[in-house]
Amino acid sequence: MKLLERPIINMIKGHLVDYPTPINFNYWYNFGLLSAVCLGIQFITGIFLAMHYTPHVDYAWLSVEHIMRDVNYGWLLRYMHANGASMFFIVVYIHLLRGLYYGSYKSPRGLVWGLGVVILILMMATGFIGYVLPWGSTPALYKFIYFNEHSK
Repeated sequence: MKLLERPIINMIKGHLVDYPTPINFNYWYNFGLLSAVCLGIQFITGIFLAMHYTPHVDYAWLSVEHIMRDVNYGWLLRYMHANGASMFFIVVYIHLLRGLYYGSYKSPRGLVWGLGVVILILMMATGFIGYVLPWGSTPALYKFIYFNEHSK
């Protein structure tokens, strides 16, 4: 067939049909794609949340309240972003355990494994920074509550 002899069609066929897969290929390999889906959801919901968030000490809480109450499906975006972060970590750790179990760190995949470890460390650092981000506004919140209670 002349159509299958073309370079672009042959390349697509080589990657989608004739792609060599390991003999132990099973459902555990879906967690790599699932982690990418979770990361995509985090990016999308984070961008939409950032469109409505105001990073100012006086307006931050009001902007979160605005997202939850006034933005169409803002509550859904916020909860998808919060729960999606936890789901992302769970899926990535399952993906990591699958790689450890099947020996994906061995040669010839050592470089890919090393890049994965770097991505894991960056992901954990980003998650930690995102988790402790509200701690910066906590003293201001306590001062506000303390002075309001004692000014009566």
